[in-house]
Amino acid sequence: MNAATKPRSARKIAEEAAGFGRTSDDRADTGGCGANGCPQRGSIDLGGSGRFLCACHAMVPSEQWPAVTHAIRQHGWMLDIVRDVKAAGCEWRRTGALAWSIEPNMAPDPRETQALYIARLLQDFEFRVGARATKPQPLLPQRTWPAMQGAAA
Repeated sequence: MNAATKPRSARKIAEEAAGFGRTSDDRADTGGCGANGCPQRGSIDLGGSGRFLCACHAMVPSEQWPAVTHAIRQHGWMLDIVRDVKAAGCEWRRTGALAWSIEPNMAPDPRETQALYIARLLQDFEFRVGARATKPQPLLPQRTWPAMQGAAA
């Protein structure tokens, strides 16, 4: 039995899936963020280098990458909430409100759409991991010119 046909242990398969033992260059080849140890997908190429970063690492200097990576790992629960809100269909408001019962200012605003709410959750994730300077407020749909004129009257 050679190395190519030798069965791998469950631990080895789990380590490979999690990216253990990979360099940041190896992660970039698989679609992962180029910051060492980051579990996010890389989708932003700064300066045409071919090294793709996640949105969080793309917004901070490389000296802050280890701290941001650590914070991303600590806040993975937020990405679980985003996934649940996306999957909830017409029950997304209830799902968001239940998920944030201990932090009511993060519950959906009555005027937010599902897409805007998900965008706010992702921006808040970036704020919590240190990639965004300000905490986002509820994102409201744009109004048409007649609606804006009626609001001013």
